[in-house]
Amino acid sequence: MNLSQYIQISGPLFEAVQEKGLFKDGKTFVDATPLSHPQEILKEFEKKKDQEGFDLRHFINTHFSLPPPIEEKREEGLKMKDYIDKMWPFLRKEMKDPSPYTTLISLPHPHIVPGGRFRECFYWDSYFTAIGLQVSGKTSFIKEMVENFAYLIEQFGYIPNGNRIYFASRSQPPYFSFLLTLLYESGAQEFALSYFSHLEKEYQYWMSHTISVQGTPLNHYFDSLNIPRPEAYKREVALAQTSNDPEFFRHLRAACASGWDFSSRWLKDQKEFKTIWALEILPIDLNCLLYHLEKTLATFSKALHKNEAPYIEAAEKRKKAIQTLFWKEDFFYDYHYPSSTLTSSQSLAAATPLFVNVATKEQGAAIAKRLKKDFLLKGGFTSSLTEGMHQWDMPNGWAPLQWITIQGLLNYGYTDLAAEGAHRWLSLNEKIYQEKGTLLEKYNVRDCSAEVARGEYTLQQGFGWTNGVALKLMELF
Repeated sequence: MNLSQYIQISGPLFEAVQEKGLFKDGKTFVDATPLSHPQEILKEFEKKKDQEGFDLRHFINTHFSLPPPIEEKREEGLKMKDYIDKMWPFLRKEMKDPSPYTTLISLPHPHIVPGGRFRECFYWDSYFTAIGLQVSGKTSFIKEMVENFAYLIEQFGYIPNGNRIYFASRSQPPYFSFLLTLLYESGAQEFALSYFSHLEKEYQYWMSHTISVQGTPLNHYFDSLNIPRPEAYKREVALAQTSNDPEFFRHLRAACASGWDFSSRWLKDQKEFKTIWALEILPIDLNCLLYHLEKTLATFSKALHKNEAPYIEAAEKRKKAIQTLFWKEDFFYDYHYPSSTLTSSQSLAAATPLFVNVATKEQGAAIAKRLKKDFLLKGGFTSSLTEGMHQWDMPNGWAPLQWITIQGLLNYGYTDLAAEGAHRWLSLNEKIYQEKGTLLEKYNVRDCSAEVARGEYTLQQGFGWTNGVALKLMELF
């Protein structure tokens, strides 16, 4: 992949824009469209940049079309459920590249985007959006997501983080098998089974990056590049000054591949960002998702009269590892493979074994007890027990983690706790909706407010997966 042809994500003009902090959000310029051939713009920049009175902002405004401001049209007085239904068409965006010079990767169909600054499709967001689309009766939109992802698998051999060139060096939590299972169980068996080969390709991608522990191949997040992310360039260059790790940028990128960017989970010292070691961690949730992928491949193999035995065997080996290697006393943890030890971070990732039905009955009981005692706050389940500057930590709550946790509790018979978690989360959604007229990307579940631990960008509204999970929880409870 030749990134150098995209002057808005690398090279002297890009570096000048980012180092000067021309835009508050580092994503603005990388999503801009050059108005003429990029190399001509670059020549013009080299010619003019040292001239007296050169105005970089004026130069950018002259030579690029910037992403339009985010304007969400709202109707006053709508109930939250009706608001969500009316948001689907607003969040469904065409994915045709308007120019050969943009960073957008064209897709065959429109896609429901998260919202706010996220104007492209995101891999794992799509599943949690889809469970709401199913409630809204928009199965055709879910099928479009699947067709888009199949197209990306054909192009790259995997599903990138999102359909931008600068996202294409990594994937995200593998939820393609969940999308197909959702359709398969909704009566679209033939459609779902037709993507068996794509599911196999995604599995091969993940299994090409494994670590063998006690004879079982297990997985970690990774990214093929060891350079700052263009959308966070200035910040990451500064962060790198605090670390001596030659793979520092790959650790950052591995954390981004997890979707949990960023969290104390990925830090050796939970308070020191410079100690990030995400590449060295075998995450409990990722290995649970791949267990689901193996189980789905076995189910689809049987339905297609293919040999399911290899997938059943792989799933059983992984199941044993999840129940033993990642477990300590009363909780699931991530595994740090260079030291053969569990990390100390306690997070909602521990609910994922319940979500995919891989925990033992006793483990399910212990997790339910810990969730009730430590994680359930006034507005729902908190992402982790670590207070920090990271957006996937205390006091933040996120829709996908609410769904994973609540569905996991339901799977193991903890209906009252699941219902209480759902009630608190929906009450918080409703409270903020009444205040702001929109649903948000994340919430403060401790104070029941929008005063969140921010992370590297401002709080976004919209919002695909929050809408999807809210609708599904309203249907269930």
